[in-house]
Amino acid sequence: MLFCVPGKKEGEGLIPVRLVLAVQDELYIEPFMQYLHCSEFDRRIIVTGFSRQDAFEMYMKDSGELVDIVLAEPTFLEAWQGLNSGRLTVVSLCERGESASGLSLDKYQPLHQLLFSLMNMVRGDRRKQADTEVGTVVIGVHSIVGGLGKSTVSWNIAKQLASEGAKVFYLNLETVNNRLIFEGQNVREGQQGGLARLLYDLKSAEEGQQELKFPISAYACRHPLLQGDIFAPLDNLNEMLELQRKETVDLIEFIAASGLYDAVVIDTDSYPNERTEAVLERADKLVWLVTDDDNVMRKTTLWFNHLEQSRPAMHSHILCKSLFAVNRYTGEVVTSLPGSEIVFEAMLSYISAWKNGIRQATAMHSPLYQRDVQQLCRKLYGNAKVLRGGSGQR
Repeated sequence: MLFCVPGKKEGEGLIPVRLVLAVQDELYIEPFMQYLHCSEFDRRIIVTGFSRQDAFEMYMKDSGELVDIVLAEPTFLEAWQGLNSGRLTVVSLCERGESASGLSLDKYQPLHQLLFSLMNMVRGDRRKQADTEVGTVVIGVHSIVGGLGKSTVSWNIAKQLASEGAKVFYLNLETVNNRLIFEGQNVREGQQGGLARLLYDLKSAEEGQQELKFPISAYACRHPLLQGDIFAPLDNLNEMLELQRKETVDLIEFIAASGLYDAVVIDTDSYPNERTEAVLERADKLVWLVTDDDNVMRKTTLWFNHLEQSRPAMHSHILCKSLFAVNRYTGEVVTSLPGSEIVFEAMLSYISAWKNGIRQATAMHSPLYQRDVQQLCRKLYGNAKVLRGGSGQR
């Protein structure tokens, strides 16, 4: 029997993962589909389900080139002749104690964890292709403790990528925006208004099941110093406070799927809220900031320990795409994350002029800090090319 849950239509901003589920028990497939449809994965995964071997094999023969991942019981995979296709991610859905070669997942686990693990596997396979294919990369900058310099770091990452010719969007999702970056700059809202208007239009388009009439460039504005795009700051804090998980994901996807940008760099709140959690889940890469301070290290460790115990799939999902950086580095790190094997991969130098309260402006023109940020960007992208040639041209 065939089951199908259609995801978001192509052209509406999100290119979902195409999944084929093959399980003999229809009573497993139906709840799987229902959960997916009601969860945050609804817009990220298109599922086609099969309970019969012959129907599964016929579909894969006719439409296999459209499939990204196959999640199937071992009996389906053992009889399937196309198992050795190197393009597909193939995952065995096993019962406890059942062994399988290659990638496998426990069949009877919370569906939220199963789907997170599945998306991690897809992300991992796609990361292997990074040397030859890089689309819009969403980079989140975060810290557990406030005041560690997230805005300075995220702004400088965006500026560094732009200086190398990348098309960049800087997205500030802090409840209270850092207005320092707008001082002395002629920055105006887009032709259709700024972020508040975009959020309204996104919601209206979804309710009317229509595509948005205007591109992201109609809402954003150009920042002369950044040489990238940005939203003018919101004057009404309620507009940011009302931005929940779903609205945040929709916003990020709309920007990333526009085809205008090589990178979207996102600045978040330190304290937990749905906006921040949406960024942690959606970002392709995360920069976690710490400083050489016992209290900062302790709080960061406690947060990760709590996440590992309460949401192990989410913990794994975050760690696999995270880079840990020490900000305000003075030449030596004397503290560490207690009981953790996490390695600090980037050091961002302390600039003495920061103590005068002009961090943003000073860091913009500090050769030492720019050097450190450039090295951080190299680690973020590894051997992959930051730019996509002319694909992001405006």
